[in-house]
Amino acid sequence: MTSEIEVELRPVKRIVVLGFDERDVRNLLYCALTYGVNRLFWVDGYLMCVEVYEESFKREMDDGVFYVSHVCFARFPEYRKVIEVERGAQLPVVNASDMSVLNAIMKAILAMRGGRGEVADSEEDGFECS
Repeated sequence: MTSEIEVELRPVKRIVVLGFDERDVRNLLYCALTYGVNRLFWVDGYLMCVEVYEESFKREMDDGVFYVSHVCFARFPEYRKVIEVERGAQLPVVNASDMSVLNAIMKAILAMRGGRGEVADSEEDGFECS
């Protein structure tokens, strides 16, 4: 029994980021850890913590607009799969450089603030990266 299944692909066309902050690497990691974030993203030399409320997915389906509550980012030149924050606490990091949504968000943020700037370097902060 074969049935035709219609598949409709609707890539995100509009993203609204309600807030963003450039952070010191140490502060971003500690905030993510204490907030219960289960992973961070790395996009072309930047570490990102992206906060999306569940309501955003409903709004995307209803309005066709994807809302991101907040993005924190820090310069982090070299990709690492895992970052040890302190005393054995670790956060996994996803290399999202090839993901269109996260890449577009990072590019828009950098464009708004006038290009790439220097923030804390991961090696200077003494984080053990695996």
